Amino acid sequence: MDLFKKKSKTTTDLVCKICGMKFSDPERTMRHMIRAHSKPQKKKRMGSGKYN
Repeated sequence: MDLFKKKSKTTTDLVCKICGMKFSDPERTMRHMIRAHSKPQKKKRMGSGKYN
């Protein structure tokens, strides 16, 4: 039943939970999650010119 069991930090998934990319190795999936999804997303600036 494990309702109050802590989730493990390691994952054995081969698919990224955020973007859905598939990988061949669980370790590669973890490395992708850290590099691609740990930083806040950059916001695009509104404007069309060079000096905005």
